[in-house]
Amino acid sequence: MSVQGITFNKDDKGNIISATIDLRVHQALFDKFFSEVVAKNQPNVVEPVRKPSPNELISGVLTTARTFLGTKHVIGGTTKAGIDCSGLTSTAYAAMGVKLPRSSGDQAKTGTAISRENLRAGDLVFFATDDSRPKVITHVGIVTQGAEATVPMMIHASTSRGVVEERLFSDYYTKRYLGAVRVV
Repeated sequence: MSVQGITFNKDDKGNIISATIDLRVHQALFDKFFSEVVAKNQPNVVEPVRKPSPNELISGVLTTARTFLGTKHVIGGTTKAGIDCSGLTSTAYAAMGVKLPRSSGDQAKTGTAISRENLRAGDLVFFATDDSRPKVITHVGIVTQGAEATVPMMIHASTSRGVVEERLFSDYYTKRYLGAVRVV
């Protein structure tokens, strides 16, 4: 059996098993058919969710941390009922999809070490607040205004005052400063 530009091939029982198409005659028809077949067999493509820029991420971290302002300090706490310093940092970063270790000492081992002169918002700053262990990290805060600011600031969970935002380099913290890391 044959149609202009198409030859059908049959088996012994007369069933069509293949066809030969002369593309000089049927190119447009073949292109349309092939395009439809390809379109039907494409997987559903879902556009990826846009990841926040580093500035957007830090803004979200700081916004989250500030929702804890005034929350009392509770060792091991991670909620508005009570929170400690590393609970504040890990919770604020987790809200933006960044997982940090739970302890301040372990958090100091993440990211990239940053000099005091290069601090910027979002950096984690570490302190030795136990005078009997002056080289051991016992406290962490999040820089809210970095070295570019006239007065660098941080937010942290103070054992005596709860979550506060204050001068990063007050006399108390300057003497106890051990370093900083950038995690984003």
